Amino acid sequence: MVIDRLVLALPLLMVAVLALGSYWMVRSAPGVDTGELPRPPDDTPDYLIEGFTVQKFDSSGRLTALLKGASAQRLPDAPWIEIQKFTFLSTDAQGRVKRASADQGLSSQDNNEFQLSGHALMVREAHPAGDYPRLEIRGDFLHVWTEPEKVESDKPVQLVYGKHRMRADSLQYDGTTRTLQMDGRVQAILVSENRENSTP
Repeated sequence: MVIDRLVLALPLLMVAVLALGSYWMVRSAPGVDTGELPRPPDDTPDYLIEGFTVQKFDSSGRLTALLKGASAQRLPDAPWIEIQKFTFLSTDAQGRVKRASADQGLSSQDNNEFQLSGHALMVREAHPAGDYPRLEIRGDFLHVWTEPEKVESDKPVQLVYGKHRMRADSLQYDGTTRTLQMDGRVQAILVSENRENSTP
């Protein structure tokens, strides 16, 4: 009789075991995050400007900076403004003029830092009082800061300082301390004339 009752109760026992197993699996499964999935980076520019010129003047009306390009755009949350046919000019209170140009440029929001690529050029014109001659740095890539003045490149560069001519595989120039470091294959033609053999 006991065996007969067990046989009759077996289907109910099986259903109970299956129900407990299903409950355990649901409780053990990792929870599903119902929050929003992260959005992929947005490559749509915040703005696009064609053929622009931006000028900055001091309180006396003197032009202190000029930035122009064939086009400019900025991606969302990007720290840079991308500029095609980049041209920059600045003049400080002492009359010192600096120029930069390139096929493409990345400009910081405050126009104090630039990454130039494609026929990159940075020029510091000769000081009006004759304190130093003209400085010109060319390369396929230049990383330029205006204040304090600094230029770096990990690509081959050409440097002209007065009548001096130099080439190197990389360059670090600090205008504040007037120190120049050139690495890799370095070639130089130095002309000893008047003050042209001074440090840049």
